[in-house]
Parts: sequence; structure tokens; C-alpha cells
Amino acid sequence: MSGLPATPPRSTNPKPESGSSSRTGQPKRLLVTATLAILGCLLGTACGQDNPQKAKPETATQVPAPVAAPTPPERPLAAVKRLLVVGDSLSISLGEQLEHALAGAPGLDYTRDGTRSTGLTRPELLDWPARLRELTAKNPPDAVIIMIGANDEMPIAAADGSRVYFESSAWVDAYAAKARELVDICRQANPAVAVYWVGVPSMGEASLAAGVKQVNAALAAMCAAADCRFIDTEAAFSDPDGRFTRHARDVATGDAVPIRTADGVHLTDTGSKLLAGVVLEALADRERLPPSAGAKELRAQARDLRAIAEESRQPARPVREPAAQTKIKRSNKTYAVRTGDTFLTIGKRMGLAPDDIAAVNPGVDSRRLSIGQTLRLPAKR
Repeated sequence: MSGLPATPPRSTNPKPESGSSSRTGQPKRLLVTATLAILGCLLGTACGQDNPQKAKPETATQVPAPVAAPTPPERPLAAVKRLLVVGDSLSISLGEQLEHALAGAPGLDYTRDGTRSTGLTRPELLDWPARLRELTAKNPPDAVIIMIGANDEMPIAAADGSRVYFESSAWVDAYAAKARELVDICRQANPAVAVYWVGVPSMGEASLAAGVKQVNAALAAMCAAADCRFIDTEAAFSDPDGRFTRHARDVATGDAVPIRTADGVHLTDTGSKLLAGVVLEALADRERLPPSAGAKELRAQARDLRAIAEESRQPARPVREPAAQTKIKRSNKTYAVRTGDTFLTIGKRMGLAPDDIAAVNPGVDSRRLSIGQTLRLPAKR
């Protein structure tokens, strides 16, 4: 009707009422939300690359750290396991000192076997080859110390059964062959055995002193040929001029001490220690013997003791006229020579001086005695 006001046109998209949802605005919000979520994921991933705890470790070739080589165990000392000492009466003194010095040494089997008055020229007293075979078969040694020779200044039986006299040029070779037999016996038991032959020290009686030099020369030559080691003891028991002496001076104390007994053959306790020290100086390091305080002491003693001339230890005395020589009287007794006898051995057996026996038997050579030969005996004085 024309009198009424005009009615405004209705909107085709009326504003929604508060609290109601618009169907056309919902997809827009979902799109925005999804877009923000994607951006968040992208940003989170990018940030995560800076986070060391979340970042994936790079794949790389790992170089192994160098491994130190293991330290090899320390090689133990190649100690002699079995040590054998054999010989005559001088070897007994040597063996006793070595036994005492090496007592308790770890891993060392020590054996000694000595017999008085024996030698290679006296098989009737002891057959040394047979005895050594027995000893080495029972316990094959790694090292052998032989001291034989002090009683061998006499004829020797040759391979054909004949007697080779000490003065003969053939004696040295015959004796060396006998000594070589002992070395070979040791090697039959143990091919790797080390053999040491201890030489005879200087002697007090003049003829015996000359004799042992020949014995030592034969033994030294044999050892050079047989690859055994000869231990020279003459220097340790001789004065600076090479003469026999009974005394030595201890450089540590300055004292003169006896090293030989009154018979001019055997050793005092100090002399035995000197001999053992000389032997240890020659073989202990070479054979790598187990260390011991006793062995160290003996070696030190061998370095500290110096043989001195007899007159150097005594005060000077006024020169006197020599006393008139006492005439040696004969007794009514005689003696039948046995195998291996000399004036020295007869004197020891009968309690007589060898020079006295020689005096009542003029023209008789003590080194060329025959079995059963009759000798006169002097009266005891």
C-alpha cells in the first residue's frame, strides 16, 4: 500500500547470531589450522636439525683407534737346571764351597762326587769313565765341572796296554785322550752339555810343580780341541813371579791370609773359597746360574785376594850361614812299589819325607818306578 513506509530488502547473507556457527567460515578455519600445523612441522624439523640430542648422526667411516701391541712377558733366566761337580780331593773342597754358595738357588739341581787320591792314570783306585757314566746316566747334567789332574804325574796305560812314561813325548797325547773320554761321556748323556775342566793350581814340591804344568798343558790342549772350557787356576795361587805361595793378601783389609795347607798341595778354607770364586767367575754368567748371595760373595773374594810372595809377608831377617846338612840315615826296612807309587805317595803312606826317601835311594827316578821294585826306607827323624 502507498501510505506505508517501504520495507528494506532482506540480506541474502544475514550476520549470524552470536553463539551460532557459520557453515561457510568453518572450512577457512580448518585450512588455516592445517597450514599452521604444516608450518609448525616444517619449523620443528628445521629446528630439530640444530638440536644435537634429536639430530640423526651422520653416517661416516669409523677409523679404529690404534691398539698397542701387548708387552711380551720377561724371558726368565736360562738357568742351568742340573750342575755336576766331579774330581779328586781338590774338587771336594771346590764342590763343598759351591754347594754352600748355591744352596737354595731356585731351579738348580746340584750334585758333587769327589774321591781322594784318584786320577786318570790310576784306574785301580777309581775307574773315572765308569763312574761318570753312572752319574750322567742317572741325571743327565746341563753343565759339568771336572777337576782331575793333581795325582796324574805318573805313567799312563796306552790304548794297546803299554805303559807311557810321564817324560815321554807321547804322554801328553795319551793323557789328553783319557781326558777327552770323560768329555765325550758327558755329551753322550746330554749333547748340549757345557763342560768345564779346572786346572791344577801350583804345587809346593818342586818336581810336582813341574809335573802339574805338563798336566795342565795337556788338559788345556784337549779342551781347545774338544770345545770344552779350561779354567786356569795357576795365576790365582802363584805369586807375581809365578812361584808357589801359601798366602794371599786381601786387598779389602790388607791382611795376609793362608790359602794352602802345610803339605803344599791342599787348600785352606780361604783357599777353597778362592778356587770356587775363580770357577764361578768363569762360568756363572756364561751359564746364567741363578743369582745367590753366596755366589756373589765368592766371586768378590776371588777378585779381592791376591797371591803374594812368601818373603813379602815376613819381616826381613839377617842372613845366616846355612846349617850343616843332616845326613839321612837308612833304616832296615824296605818297601815294594805298588801301582801308581811315587816318592810323594810313599812318603805320605809311610810318614816319611819324599826327599829322605830319594836320599837313601840314589839314582832312582820316582817317576819311573816299577811295580814290585824294592826301595830302601830312611829312618824317621
